[in-house]
Amino acid sequence: MKCPECGQEAKLIKEWDLGPRVRVKLYEHCGKKFREYVKKT
Repeated sequence: MKCPECGQEAKLIKEWDLGPRVRVKLYEHCGKKFREYVKKT
């Protein structure tokens, strides 16, 4: 995933299941943390 601040590739810190259909990925870059929510099929 790209960093929303600078556009470079962000580092994946951890990922977990929020439920049976949603996967959460936690990224960090530019001193900020942000999440991506991915729907599983």
